[in-house]
Amino acid sequence: MLFMTLNKLKMRKGLTEDLKTKIDVFYALGRLTEKEYSELMDIPYEEVGEDENIAENE
Repeated sequence: MLFMTLNKLKMRKGLTEDLKTKIDVFYALGRLTEKEYSELMDIPYEEVGEDENIAENE
């Protein structure tokens, strides 16, 4: 529900600095997933598989 509300705000007023700040705060608090955050901030989202994630950490 939070994602839909933020997305509607983005469509109406655009991605303003104020909205970016709100999105960042909700993401930092764990209220948005990485995928939702990426979509709201217009950042390409790439799902990393578990095997790829382990390889990057080694």
